[in-house]
Amino acid sequence: MNQSATDAELTELSDLIGNDQTGDIARQLEDLLQERLSADPAEDYDTAYWDDVAGRILASDRPETAVEGPLPVPVISLRRQSRMRWIPAAAAALLLLSGALYWLLRTAPRQPAVITIIHTPDNDIAPGGNKAVLTLADGTQVPLDSVAKGTLMQQGNTKITQSAGGQLTYTAQKGYNETPAALQYNTLRTPRGGQFQLTLPDGTKVWLNAASSLKYPVAFNGRTRQVELTGEAYFDVARNADMPFRVTVRTGQNRDSLDVAVLGTQFNIMAYEDEALVKTPLLEGAVKVSSGGSNQQLAPGQGAHLDKQYNMLTLQPHVNTEEAVAWKNGYIQLEGNDIASAMRQLVRWYNMDVVYTTPVHAHFRGIIPRSVPVSQVLKMMEMTGEVHFEIRGKQIIVSP
Repeated sequence: MNQSATDAELTELSDLIGNDQTGDIARQLEDLLQERLSADPAEDYDTAYWDDVAGRILASDRPETAVEGPLPVPVISLRRQSRMRWIPAAAAALLLLSGALYWLLRTAPRQPAVITIIHTPDNDIAPGGNKAVLTLADGTQVPLDSVAKGTLMQQGNTKITQSAGGQLTYTAQKGYNETPAALQYNTLRTPRGGQFQLTLPDGTKVWLNAASSLKYPVAFNGRTRQVELTGEAYFDVARNADMPFRVTVRTGQNRDSLDVAVLGTQFNIMAYEDEALVKTPLLEGAVKVSSGGSNQQLAPGQGAHLDKQYNMLTLQPHVNTEEAVAWKNGYIQLEGNDIASAMRQLVRWYNMDVVYTTPVHAHFRGIIPRSVPVSQVLKMMEMTGEVHFEIRGKQIIVSP
């Protein structure tokens, strides 16, 4: 670990690891990294060195010519769902991840290592972006990604503006003085490959994930602030003790819905039709989740899961809230995901289709930036050695 390995030595180590089916060499490498950390935990992590090691290892298994313009991709390592070790499907994958592991094992700073991946296929699929369609009360549809920024329109006493970065804001001009008879509803809908931010007239902020929709009034009045969600959204609710905020979730089942009642709090709701569970993790404040006569009161760090098949609502006493809102913070969350759930995320964000050649049994751990093309995500998933991908237009072919 004196950072003096030559190209020949790295290549030799690459071959040894690639031919080792027992994983012993991988474990020994991890032990060495652990030993170094224990000996001098305060030593600075040499990012440039590990990037150079990764680059040389990858270069030893790649044609001499490479696509110019490498894309720096901050990645937290993906590995098989077993003990905390790497099973080397390929030596390049193992050595590429070793620098990331050294970084992750440190107590501070807790930032992902930067790994450079060179190869990008010509038929890559770009990530999603800020795309949404606003449907007004009269049915008029406004594609927000193709209209000018600034004030869009006035509806009653509410001004609607769009700012850069995919943000739509409703501003009450004269307070909540509309009568219930004049109440108007808008719907913000994101397609696959889209996301958008919304500020409601009470100041509540909503982050809408891909393939989702939120129906809401252009002004709140009465005793509650009521909105309706499909898909996934993160809510930062403005506090108003006199007017509780309620989210009704359509779960995709004809008879089922989920209601979340709050005063002022931060929480996420994931309720896609193709997911078996509706998940509601709470980050701050307190919420009451109700469905089919069952109720769960949540504290921060807890969550509620609704099993749509059995219409059963259960309390999750400990949830990883960072994982739950990774999408809002710009990451694809694969921690503990099997191949099916991982690909459903990619389908929604990259607006693609998936074809399985045969059943695949793979599990993943880690997070990857949502800003990279799909080839980079698939490359990291392939490093588990459990799955292979091929990009054909807008289709991803999945095989063992």
